[in-house]
Amino acid sequence: MIGLLSASSEASTFSHAPRRRSVLPALLTRGSGAAWLLGLPLVFLGLFLVVPLVLLAWTTFEHGLGVIDTVFDDPLWLQSLQTTALIAVVVTAVTLVVGTAYALALGLAPGWVKAILLVSILAILWSSLLVRTYGWILIYLPTGIIYQVLGWLGFSPQPLSIYQTSTAMYPAMIHVMLPSMILPVYASVRRLDTSQVRAAQTLGARPLLVLRKVVLPQLRPGMLAGGILVFLSALGFYVTPQLLGSPFSPTVAMLIGIVFNRQDAFDEATAMSLILILTVAVLYVLADRLFRVSEQWGRQ
Repeated sequence: MIGLLSASSEASTFSHAPRRRSVLPALLTRGSGAAWLLGLPLVFLGLFLVVPLVLLAWTTFEHGLGVIDTVFDDPLWLQSLQTTALIAVVVTAVTLVVGTAYALALGLAPGWVKAILLVSILAILWSSLLVRTYGWILIYLPTGIIYQVLGWLGFSPQPLSIYQTSTAMYPAMIHVMLPSMILPVYASVRRLDTSQVRAAQTLGARPLLVLRKVVLPQLRPGMLAGGILVFLSALGFYVTPQLLGSPFSPTVAMLIGIVFNRQDAFDEATAMSLILILTVAVLYVLADRLFRVSEQWGRQ
């Protein structure tokens, strides 16, 4: 046990060792003429991020701050915040567990099994989000795939009432978000120090102890990066909740879409959009301050 803890502490020390600095900042600041490479990204950032945000803020506050009070006085807005937060937390927690297990399976599987697992997860990324969501609709319909499978198994079920409920969103969103969790964790799995695992096994550590004390601490950077990415993405997710979720319990993105279609509430819709964007930005900055998320993504 002492040897196991010592190996784990050595891994922690090694993981916090100073990394070699990139040569790119030096190239951009020493008169090499490479600074022009920043031009296109800065123009892109200004045109497609800064300008839309400025226009959104201008539209929101054009007639004063009263629209913000109007939004927060709306009980449907407060309900949508609770619904969105709950979905984001549940989806992040489930994808964290499933994605970590999947990434470990990718790292441990033999070549042909690894190829199948990797192609399976990449197929989710390569498939259209709309197509994947319509696939879940076919499953959830009252006489859809679940109903037919139950009939083939000898049951005589009544038509199902899963479609367009809050429950229907969870499996579909987990399915959609899973690659965003698996890939960062798998990057950490590939950097796993297997010598520490062998040392722990040699010292008599049980598999669960090896997983908890040796493996998971080394996977923590990828798990944090994937968790933050999934959580922030789930806060503003629109297509899947819109097509599968309940219209009586909308998420924030669904509510923004509903309000935008009202001709007399354009200011409220822009205010909701601005609040959502600022919330995601603030949460990302906090996560970056606490967990150094940007550094972890840079190591992937």
